[in-house]
Amino acid sequence: MARCGRIMPPTKGFHFLDGPYVEYKGSIPPNEREETIKSLNAAFQDLLNEDTETKIEALPQDEADKLCNRLAKNFNMSDYGEGNIRVVTVAGWSSPCGGTHVKSTAELKERGWTITGIKSKKGVVRVKYNPAK
Repeated sequence: MARCGRIMPPTKGFHFLDGPYVEYKGSIPPNEREETIKSLNAAFQDLLNEDTETKIEALPQDEADKLCNRLAKNFNMSDYGEGNIRVVTVAGWSSPCGGTHVKSTAELKERGWTITGIKSKKGVVRVKYNPAK
């Protein structure tokens, strides 16, 4: 999202084959959504071509907080329990996450992933993506 000029805090992600999406706090007016999808796809393809490695680490809460909230207070680390927090970093953006991830962004290119839609409602922007059919 940031690569196409929209700075919105990420709030939620669902990365499974049956309807993957990422949600952000914010809004995109209906008349800007088609152009935003084009911009997101261009930025996404650049990211895939960069073949950026995914970094996964278990960090103490204070370190996870510093890394994940360095630009904005997007995450409350107490929501993730006590002890170390699993942090995933892709292309310089870090977030607490317990899910499965590709080893590098190039793996997504090999599978033909693309941004397929945007919904914006009640202060939440949902960006949907899928592999090419």
